[in-house]
Amino acid sequence: MNELPSEFRDHPPVSAKTLGTIRQRLVARLAPEILNPFDRTPEREATLRAAIGAILEDPELDLAATPPMIASVEAAVCGLGRLQPLVEDVEVSDILVNAPDEIFAERAGRLEATGVTLASADELVEIAQRIAALAGRELSVAHPIVDARMPDGSRVNAVIPPVGGPYLAIRKFNRLRLDLVPGGRHGRDWVTEGGMSPEMAEFLGRMVRAKANLLVAGETGAGKTTLLRSLTDLFDPSERVGVVEDTAELALENPDRFNLETIHPHDLATGDAESRLLDVGDLVANALRMRPDRLIVGEIRLPKEAFYTLQALHTGHDGSATTIHASSAEDALFRLELLARQSMRDLTVADLRSYIARVFDLVLALRRLRSGRRIVRQIAALDGVAADGSYRLVDVFRGERSDGDAVRWAASEGWQPPDRLASRMELEG
Repeated sequence: MNELPSEFRDHPPVSAKTLGTIRQRLVARLAPEILNPFDRTPEREATLRAAIGAILEDPELDLAATPPMIASVEAAVCGLGRLQPLVEDVEVSDILVNAPDEIFAERAGRLEATGVTLASADELVEIAQRIAALAGRELSVAHPIVDARMPDGSRVNAVIPPVGGPYLAIRKFNRLRLDLVPGGRHGRDWVTEGGMSPEMAEFLGRMVRAKANLLVAGETGAGKTTLLRSLTDLFDPSERVGVVEDTAELALENPDRFNLETIHPHDLATGDAESRLLDVGDLVANALRMRPDRLIVGEIRLPKEAFYTLQALHTGHDGSATTIHASSAEDALFRLELLARQSMRDLTVADLRSYIARVFDLVLALRRLRSGRRIVRQIAALDGVAADGSYRLVDVFRGERSDGDAVRWAASEGWQPPDRLASRMELEG
């Protein structure tokens, strides 16, 4: 761990009231991305310190605009103190603070103790309140829970007494980009990283070009978002891509795209996911009016989202994709069905399953191994519903762990694409 800069070790000799005044002036003067402690650049750092210096020159503040004072005020107003080096560590994806002396970080998919300690629970609360203020939220006894997104896409969840804690969870914005196969423009790929076999990557590339509809499943941190990015890189540049997300995470690079993001109440302590002002379902319905060729829905969590996503993908937007929390292809379909049933109660179970089977062509299941490695453990083709009412789901590829962290992928012998998928493959050449 790098040694902490001196300005992070001690609090500045400035009162909380004065720091509050400086913070208000900075918010009014600078763009949010410049104040964001999760996405620092040398240019933004210089702009921020210049603005702080100009503010400190105000005689009313009675402070000297010296470099040490500017650095100290920056750390207190915009930085995260002893946590800032973890935020700036590119290998860290999550920072979890259970107590001032219990701070963990996730590196390469594995949680580890950091050895970083805060002076007290009060310092932890102060850092959490600082983050909330930068996101335009209030963290107090009256509002003891804050779930906020920073300008760069990082997510912060803070809890203080009397609810519990204080606790702080920071999920840094995932900037990882992988090509499907070696030799792509990003320099890293799923095959070389051990996430899938070359045959699987080649197969998925063909399916994307054939405009198969994909349901991507996996637990939190399994790599669903990263895989979606990889797949969208294969879209034809002339295609218009609509992206709907609860929280902007995908950051696609397609030239013709539009991004829609949900609006949340500021205070999640007095509301839940279903009370959002505009949810994924609303945005999917609106996205259809914006002429997308393909539609990417970040994740299906609620019945309304399941309903509108199924409706959208059933109306001709071939080559679309979405994700869902599930551990296997079978569980993914079951969870989707369970959610959709709450919004499509007029359909029988058989009709609903037939409807779902007409929407998706492939179900992909990802898993994070104990080592932190992410793999595509299952690619299953969906071919309607059997006579007994069950889904006709056939594994095209399936991964099985062997010794240690090794995974062996097996392809189904003699598999042929279902008629609908075969016709799409033929149409797309």
